[in-house]
Amino acid sequence: MSVPDPQTCRQWAEAGQWFAKADEDICVAEMALEREPPLIDPAAFHCQQAAEKIIKGLLVAAAVKVPRLHDLEALAALAVPLYPDLAPIMDDVAPASAWIARTRYPGLTDGIGAELGEVAEMLVSVKAFRREAAALGPPA
Repeated sequence: MSVPDPQTCRQWAEAGQWFAKADEDICVAEMALEREPPLIDPAAFHCQQAAEKIIKGLLVAAAVKVPRLHDLEALAALAVPLYPDLAPIMDDVAPASAWIARTRYPGLTDGIGAELGEVAEMLVSVKAFRREAAALGPPA
């Protein structure tokens, strides 16, 4: 087994900071869904945020400048060529982009917010994405 070079280790260490923030968003989404009644829109927002931070962490790990955007499909388009094995899971989380504003501000949903089932399913996908992304890094 080869030892990763110091630059790669630094990049993955910085990616780890993005992943840690994603973990916080995952935790908040879980707490929001566990509450009675569930806080569906905040959970949806934090699912989107976690997915965004995971993709951005992967970009950092690959030494790609992180763009200032929230569109998961656009971010995935940058990451998939670098991590083709993660393409299916990035496709799974991409629909959460719709929740970035829709769940945060009144008047943007025409009365249709995120649904509990779809947010719960998205949370499962985001957590799987987090595990898969972390598994790509060098051993600690």
